[in-house]
Amino acid sequence: MDAAAVHTAWPHLGSVDPFLRHARTVLDEARARQALADVQCLACHRFGHEGGASGPELTGVVSKYSPRDILESILEPSKVVSEPYQNWTVGLTDGDEVSGRLISETAERIVLETDWRTGAQARVPRDEIEAIRPARLSPMPEGLVNGLSREEILDLIAYLVAGAGN
Repeated sequence: MDAAAVHTAWPHLGSVDPFLRHARTVLDEARARQALADVQCLACHRFGHEGGASGPELTGVVSKYSPRDILESILEPSKVVSEPYQNWTVGLTDGDEVSGRLISETAERIVLETDWRTGAQARVPRDEIEAIRPARLSPMPEGLVNGLSREEILDLIAYLVAGAGN
């Protein structure tokens, strides 16, 4: 399913509430695991004993968030970004900008991780910094679920709601 089809099926979050009621009970576990793999959630997020650590832990996500909140975070990842996962944009005195996750900060420089996949870092001397501000975009890209059907998205949410122990 392409992006337009997903957005036709999910035109706005208010229209998905009836479907989300099913996300608590309807679950095709194989399809959900495949959706988790297809959108590469585990590249950044930990779920059970698998996954990365550059994004929030997903194992107990339902203890903090409703299925609707989970879907909203998937569809609009930049709407709310938890502080530990916030990227920063550094405006340089030459007019350029560098964005990434803040790794360290000293009186002499700041270090940003600019690519979580490779671990690439930018070391920026303080005398070259004009401004530091929160990045507008989440490190989680938008559109990750655009290739999934409504049923696959609901299964993915139900799988997250069920937790890693099931």
